[in-house]
Amino acid sequence: MDHTTSTTAGRFLAAFRARLRLYGGILGATAILSAGISLALPSWYRAESTMLPPPENGESGFGLLTGMIQSSALSSLGMGTKATPSDVFGEILKSRLLNEAAITRFGLLRVYHRKGMDRTLEEFRRHLTVSVNAAGLLSVSFEDHDARRAADVTNFLVAELDRFNVETYKTRGKRLRQFLEARVADVQQQLAASEERLQDYEREHKVVSSGDNESVHGVSDILAQKFNLETQRDYVSTFTSPGNAERENIQRQLTALNGQIGKLPEIKKEGARLELGVEVQRKLLLLMTAQFEDARMQETRDTPTVTV
Repeated sequence: MDHTTSTTAGRFLAAFRARLRLYGGILGATAILSAGISLALPSWYRAESTMLPPPENGESGFGLLTGMIQSSALSSLGMGTKATPSDVFGEILKSRLLNEAAITRFGLLRVYHRKGMDRTLEEFRRHLTVSVNAAGLLSVSFEDHDARRAADVTNFLVAELDRFNVETYKTRGKRLRQFLEARVADVQQQLAASEERLQDYEREHKVVSSGDNESVHGVSDILAQKFNLETQRDYVSTFTSPGNAERENIQRQLTALNGQIGKLPEIKKEGARLELGVEVQRKLLLLMTAQFEDARMQETRDTPTVTV
């Protein structure tokens, strides 16, 4: 280090020592001011609730009732049908319907001092967080200056989500039950007519159907599936528009099934054909009856739809 550099460093250190108290005073005053401001400002509290993802489709009525409910909810929320159940529940939590209910319930128009519901809703949503993680866990949190209110709003939103879901399941369950009630009655009539034709044939030809015709059983399974899918399609068509993803999916299954049916060997014997008609109606009746009972259970269900 040369003499010039040494002299400059020395002057700097001397100037710094001379102003050390000033610098210390500034830092101290800043710390005290920051502490004062932080103490003066109201605290924020955040309450959070985490929910397990609801079950996937296929657990009730047609094996598609849950999917039908979700498809309807997705359409009203403007979401794609590839969304998961947690995504759907998340959108419901963020919906204007539930948010306005919370604002009214806790008097947030007065708390936020905003003019009108729209501005209050904007402020409310700044403090609301809804997210779905990679595992499908749904989280909802709300922040407020009042710790109790933060918790109450969060719990209220979860309770309203569950209430909305239960009412939706009941409404869809009732609609499906009424639809299937008519279909079950129709299948029962067709079964009675098929059995009568078979009995007339047996009396006329003095034969008794064995009931163990393997070809009849195999074909009846496929035909029963086809008629069941057609019933599903008819039901979905009552509350969806053409091009709906659920309807398109059912139609694709029907097309594939019709392709299989077209490859089946023709049953030429009249007795076997009559026996097939009875077997198809019996299997279809079993399917319809099970679905009808599922719909009745959905209509009267009051169990929680979310697990917190």
